[in-house]
Amino acid sequence: MPFTVLKYALWVAGPCLQAVMAGFMLKRKLYRKYPVFFAYTVSHVIRFVVLFSLYHHGSKEAYRETYLVADVLDAALAFAAIYEVFSNVFRAYEEIRKLAGIVFRWALIVLVFVAVLTATGSTGADTRRILAGLFAFDQGVNIVRGGLLLLLLLFCSYLRLSWDHFVFGIAVGFALESSVELVAFATLAHLGPVGSWALSLILAAAYNCAVLVWLYYLLSPAPAEHPAKLPSHSELDDWNQALRELIYQ
Repeated sequence: MPFTVLKYALWVAGPCLQAVMAGFMLKRKLYRKYPVFFAYTVSHVIRFVVLFSLYHHGSKEAYRETYLVADVLDAALAFAAIYEVFSNVFRAYEEIRKLAGIVFRWALIVLVFVAVLTATGSTGADTRRILAGLFAFDQGVNIVRGGLLLLLLLFCSYLRLSWDHFVFGIAVGFALESSVELVAFATLAHLGPVGSWALSLILAAAYNCAVLVWLYYLLSPAPAEHPAKLPSHSELDDWNQALRELIYQ
């Protein structure tokens, strides 16, 4: 009984908080500035309503198939939201933004390719093979987006780039979720099926923590900036110019 109550609490809490977050984004018209992240937020609310209804009133097969489709959509939107963070941070450096777009597209192609190879190379029923492919895709997305976010945080820290308060919160939330998921799945590989129930709780709790981070940064005022202490961005300008010459030569 305690496990069931905790499972439902974690399942319901995230979408409810995201519904509140979507409302504030609409009120402040932030959906115009962060359309992908807004779509990601709304999709989770819709996903919860659909899956919760199917879980209680639909068939297991319908729930499983819908969950698979929703999982792929969620991974794709999360990946696109990370690219939106990059685009926002480097909005003044067009060539660096273009390079980031190329990196993201190729990373997505590689992830899909790995997922297809994993699915075709797996044995068992079709459903089991599809699940194996989706698991590989999810893990790949977590690794890539975690690495990209770490690179972005280090890069911005080194160059002291200023970025929007809420954008920083988006990056921190995704980094937290990806880190916990990678550690949780690595632990599950050693525990086996025995730890699957704990894994579901950990993943739900990690996502709820990410939502709380996003909500905190959305509602808290941005700190005052001190541009006088920021160094020159000449190095970043040089990179941008070098990329422009490389692309248009």
